[in-house]
Amino acid sequence: MTMETEIIRRAAVGLVASLAATAAAIAQEPVQVWAVTGVTSDDVLHMRDVPHGDSKILADIPPTAKGLKGFGCITPEPNFDRWASMTADERANAKLPWCRVEYHGRQGWVAARFLKPDG
Repeated sequence: MTMETEIIRRAAVGLVASLAATAAAIAQEPVQVWAVTGVTSDDVLHMRDVPHGDSKILADIPPTAKGLKGFGCITPEPNFDRWASMTADERANAKLPWCRVEYHGRQGWVAARFLKPDG
């Protein structure tokens, strides 16, 4: 197993644990409606399978998209082993909030800093 594969594996394990711990909280939050913000006109917002910037991209959301159905936001907390192996940049990005959204019938995670309330 390569070092990169091990890092990704550890990140996935930590994220799954975080998701399991917050699933009940997300289910309790009311549905929100979001619009994309802060994405340049020549770029897209990546919807990902887990709340992590290195995870699989499920869809590209245009910078002018509105009406994204929101299902709650979390701030992932990496486990200690993962945290100890992260660089300073990775640690800074590891605690950024992510929101679960639905866009055109697909659900996934987007970085919360690219969302604003819609309507």
